[in-house]
Amino acid sequence: MKIKEFIKIYNMKQLKLYVCCGLLAFSLMCKAQTTTGGDNIDLSGQWRLALDYNNQGLQNEWYKYYSQWDSMSLPGTTDEAKKGRPESKRKYAYRGYAWYEKEVTIPENWKGKRVVFSIERAKGSMVWFDGQYIGCDSTYICEQKFLLSNEAVPGKHKLTVRIYNGNDKKLLPPVSIGHQSNDGTATNWNGMLGKIQLCAYEDIWVDQVQLYPDIDTKTVKVKCVFDGVTDRQWEGTVRLCANLWNAGSQKHTIPEKTFHVKGVSNTDTVREFIYPMGQDVHLWSEWNPALYKLTMSSELKSGEDVMADHRQLNFGMRKFATNGKQFTINGTPTFLRGKHDGQVFPHQGYAPMNVDEWVKILRLLKDWGINHIRCHTWCPPEACFTACDIVGIYMLPELPHWGSVGRKAKVVQGDVEQKLEVYDNTTTYLIGEGRRLLDQFGNHASFVMFEIGNELGGDRQELQKIITGFRAHDPRKLYAAGSNNFLTRPQQQEGDDYWSSTLTGGKYGAGVYTDCEGYEVRASFPQSKFGHMNNYLRGTDYDFSAGNSHSTIPVIGHETGQYQMYPDTSEIHLYTGVTTLNNFVEYQKRLDKAGLGDLSHKYFKASGALAALCYREEIESALRTKDYGGFQLLDLQDFPGQGCALVGVLNAYFKPKGVISQKEWHQFCSEVVPLLRYPEFTLTNNDTFEGRVQVANYSAKSLSKPVNWSIKDGQGNLIDKGSFGLKDIPQGNVFDIATLRYSLDGINHAQKLNITISIEGTEYENTYSIWVYPADAKIKEGKVQVFTSFNPKAQEALKKGKKVLILPTPEVLPTSVDGAFQSDFWNYNMFKKYGNVGTMGILTDDEHPVFADFPTEYHSNWQWFRLLRNGRPIDMASLPREYRPMVQVIDNFVLNRKLGVLFEAQVGKGKLMVCSMALQDNMKYPEGKQMYRSILNYMNSKQFNPKQILSVEQIKSIIH
Repeated sequence: MKIKEFIKIYNMKQLKLYVCCGLLAFSLMCKAQTTTGGDNIDLSGQWRLALDYNNQGLQNEWYKYYSQWDSMSLPGTTDEAKKGRPESKRKYAYRGYAWYEKEVTIPENWKGKRVVFSIERAKGSMVWFDGQYIGCDSTYICEQKFLLSNEAVPGKHKLTVRIYNGNDKKLLPPVSIGHQSNDGTATNWNGMLGKIQLCAYEDIWVDQVQLYPDIDTKTVKVKCVFDGVTDRQWEGTVRLCANLWNAGSQKHTIPEKTFHVKGVSNTDTVREFIYPMGQDVHLWSEWNPALYKLTMSSELKSGEDVMADHRQLNFGMRKFATNGKQFTINGTPTFLRGKHDGQVFPHQGYAPMNVDEWVKILRLLKDWGINHIRCHTWCPPEACFTACDIVGIYMLPELPHWGSVGRKAKVVQGDVEQKLEVYDNTTTYLIGEGRRLLDQFGNHASFVMFEIGNELGGDRQELQKIITGFRAHDPRKLYAAGSNNFLTRPQQQEGDDYWSSTLTGGKYGAGVYTDCEGYEVRASFPQSKFGHMNNYLRGTDYDFSAGNSHSTIPVIGHETGQYQMYPDTSEIHLYTGVTTLNNFVEYQKRLDKAGLGDLSHKYFKASGALAALCYREEIESALRTKDYGGFQLLDLQDFPGQGCALVGVLNAYFKPKGVISQKEWHQFCSEVVPLLRYPEFTLTNNDTFEGRVQVANYSAKSLSKPVNWSIKDGQGNLIDKGSFGLKDIPQGNVFDIATLRYSLDGINHAQKLNITISIEGTEYENTYSIWVYPADAKIKEGKVQVFTSFNPKAQEALKKGKKVLILPTPEVLPTSVDGAFQSDFWNYNMFKKYGNVGTMGILTDDEHPVFADFPTEYHSNWQWFRLLRNGRPIDMASLPREYRPMVQVIDNFVLNRKLGVLFEAQVGKGKLMVCSMALQDNMKYPEGKQMYRSILNYMNSKQFNPKQILSVEQIKSIIH
């Protein structure tokens, strides 16, 4: 095609061109799927660079001549080369067209060979060779390959590449792109990553090699596609040999086997070879990620010409499948302890391209109990799949789409996250990209699941058609149309192998849930009045069995967790790469402005402790559910996008934030988890504690071990211990072990007890807390006068120097907000229009004498649930800047309100205490009664001597 004709088409039909480029490149991908069989020239190093801010390069034919070249090193990005302009989160941001040029030399021994230019990872690209247009590609996922054969004669040449990373949707592929390229997580970079090279191939070559392991027959089917450029008959041999590796000291070499082949070179010739792996074959799994390296050597003859090809491919002998509502690996049930991954790599602004770095990250994640990764609307590079193979992680990549397929989704106006965009040619693009992805990465043992994208809408039949096509193309995976699809009206998708969702029924629209109770398969939601974490206090006896019952296939909790915590400004020093943490600086300024700047780190620690507590309950709710598929946390790691969601117990650099130790996390997020199910966290010493002991065993085998218990007080002193004796614990589900009954009549004062269930001879143990209060403790008002408002009588009592306790009712609190127990969902800005409370638990002085009879930590715990959920935090903006409540409710870092539910002050001659924790309603519960008692005991003591002074008018501004 002449370049002027191409420019005309480009300007008129850019969207369709990208689809055509994708299909053209897909066709070439099939013709040169791997570079292993050819000679290579590495093109890494210095390249010329031109940033085309005004989009003039194509019209002015920069591919022929340009005089103002800059330079940078590739592989890399313009951000890393410090080419660009500062933005809020990027130090050197560039968006638009960037031109790259390099002189290359084709050696003499490549004469007559098929020469291909390849880029492992880029964005929408166009390529010229000596000023002649070669082709374009629109893939963000797969290796881009460009055939140079007709022009690539021996000698020096000029290779020119133009890459687009702008935001004009007309110039982008017909999908939403998602996290494949997103400034909120990685960066919308421009550049070339990974291997950049020229490859030379013979006239007859091996296009693809796909491996299909069969653990039942203990064989691997090797599917080879042969092709060529001329109409020539050929024949020859293919030799296969495999060796075990990544299995410790174990060895296993499979004898070589030779196969005879023949064909015609100008047509695809598909040949399949069955290679026996032997009776002692090692299987790949999360517990034993044994891999084999298959060496394939081919020698093909056509007339006098001999073409040789030699390559090595890693694979695992495994079968990832479903059995009813459970996932299985090689016939053994497994539970997916997954994490969402949105390509958060703040240092370099893109995912690592080398195996070693990925192995380090994945081993850290596995140490935190993770065995599964769902890549939200993106596909990681080859290095990640290889590392997942090595470490033993079940991988689920997605295509870069978060929107509608086939037609516009029908949703209630106002639904956050339900993307309504409809693009032309979306289905065609998705099919092409999906097939390319499956062909390039499909041999990896870790690549066990695949889906189209996130929260898709549109046409269910269209989605099913796409998935059916993918399954026919590559039957080695489990498939689903997407994650949390049709979220406004969830239902099981016909043809899906599993179901990732938040609900298995009901309705959701404009932030309101209806007819949803009993369908939940996660614990928290954007609307704080829905979900058990913030609304149903059932001790540790909640599970998702009701929601799970509405599915016939494995259910995965979609994006579970999302428990926000306060920023840790000590992280700022980590950001020495291409991104900044300027938003943290701004958050601190806001807090300083609110007069609370000195509490930043305390807010972080207290909100983090609550978030960890919520994650524990979320994960254990899933583990308690029989025949459950698993969960995908959002997230173990912080998410800097979408307004900044600090939801991880690891920061964006995968470093622990210190809110929970790895050992503590491992108690409830591991392959084996002892569980203790009981209905109430708060009891009296008239009660007998009763809890059902279970074990969720998703290790590689059944266990036969003694199961023990112990009870300690809050200081770690042993109160009692015992054993249930030797117990057989089957593999593959959650199983009842015993019932623990323990009389609490020996507890003579209010205290927290910690009950530990452990499996003897293993690392598996889990600790639970209950709070026990004296049943016969008297409540003595003494000299304290109690009111429900700041009425004239209360004011008169203070004037006379009396002690006054106000337990205000909601109608007398003009500045109060709704109460909440759980930490803010995701982040306040994203869901504030749905009336979210936006708070993050409490910060208390746990040494304050008001808590002498109410044991507490400095942060929220379960004994506070009803007090905080039913109470109403008071906004104290009208009070002096330096005034601090005794129990602060931590606000989100957008509003930074000074909120309190328990505070004291000297008012005139009198002493005032205010508690807005709905004690009138909560007195029927042990913790409500005990809190009231503890407050009164303190107020009647000599220790009640408030240091902070408030006026009557100031109190009137917050309590009527």
